[in-house]
Order: sequence, then C-alpha cells, then structure tokens
Amino acid sequence: MKKIISLVLVLIMVLSLAACGAKPTAKFVISDGTADAVLYEFEAELEEGKTAGAIIEEYLTENGIDYTVYDGDMIGSIGELEQDAENWSVYWACYYNGEYATVGLWGYVPAEGDVIEVKFEKSTW
Repeated sequence: MKKIISLVLVLIMVLSLAACGAKPTAKFVISDGTADAVLYEFEAELEEGKTAGAIIEEYLTENGIDYTVYDGDMIGSIGELEQDAENWSVYWACYYNGEYATVGLWGYVPAEGDVIEVKFEKSTW
C-alpha cells in the first residue's frame, strides 16, 4: 500500500511540475534584406494550431505597425516596405529555420524553437 501511495505522490509531483513549465516559444525576425537590417525581432509563446502569419499579424497590430496581406497567405507590405506584385523586383520572402519556405505564413504552424524570418528581398532575375 505504501508503494502505491508513494507512486501516486510522485506522479502528482511530476504532473504539477510539468504544468508549471514554460510554454513553448518561437523566434520571429522581420528584416530588410535590401539594407541588411533587422526591423523587428521578437519571441512569441506558441498556441496549438496558431499559424506564423497569425502570430506576426498580432505582433504588428499590437505595436501599431502598418501591414498588408497579399493573396491571403503572403505579406504585401510592412511599414513602408511594399512588395512589387506586378514585376516582383522586391518581395517578402519567408524562411523557416534558415530554409526558404515552401508554404506561406498562414499555412505554417511553428514548433518549439523555430526561427521564422520574413525578409524583404530584391529579385535576382
């Protein structure tokens, strides 16, 4: 009986400590690659199912930073930096953990420790 009580107490302690743990976070960087400058950098707590786009929108809104969304899944502008949607001479690129994104910000749900970068870039073509 003592073993069962001890086991239950250990289980309660472990669950209590786990519940007090820090929430998972991801790092977000918004930069102007044409000027090699970081514009905004922040860490955000992650919520189940919340996309990188929703987290960035929330940050920009809370900080009074103007932005637009293009085609529902891409950044059109942040502040005064606006992509050239006609000729694509400049555009907003996304990188997840250093890799060029193959899915848009509103289609990507970050995981613990991810680094999401939204970078204003010049076209190379």
